[in-house]
Amino acid sequence: MQGQTDSERLFALITAESRRAGGDVAEGITRAVGWVAAELPVLALNIIVTTATDLWALRYPATHPLYILERDPAAEPAPAAPLDARSHRIHSRSTELSAARSVLFATEPMTHNPGWRPLAAGELVHVGPDLAVTCTYPFPDQPAHPLTLADLDPSAAASQTS
Repeated sequence: MQGQTDSERLFALITAESRRAGGDVAEGITRAVGWVAAELPVLALNIIVTTATDLWALRYPATHPLYILERDPAAEPAPAAPLDARSHRIHSRSTELSAARSVLFATEPMTHNPGWRPLAAGELVHVGPDLAVTCTYPFPDQPAHPLTLADLDPSAAASQTS
């Protein structure tokens, strides 16, 4: 592994553990994050891992929010309009998603849809190829060595609050 960032190292660990688990990505995430939670100081591990057909999202622990929205335009009362998702920093618009089922993840609700919900601390969400969503809670509420912003140097702490 040649990457130096925490994200690159965690991805490499998940990849290695998934290989050891016979290609089971959920098990790879569970093993990798379980080891990190038991052995390393942790402030926050919000991750999204994808393959060609599946997606996994994790919020761990409760340091930073991560939200999910399961959209089914057929179940919405108004005619489908383009998906127009925005926050104070990001704006995304999709005509294709206006009529298609979808599952969205974001660090804050991006639309006025009341279906947005925060992931619980330690919640691992799997979205399958059919957009079926399953949730598991394979991690303890807190890592063994939790960090706080006060534990970080000022520039690192500032990067976690912007």
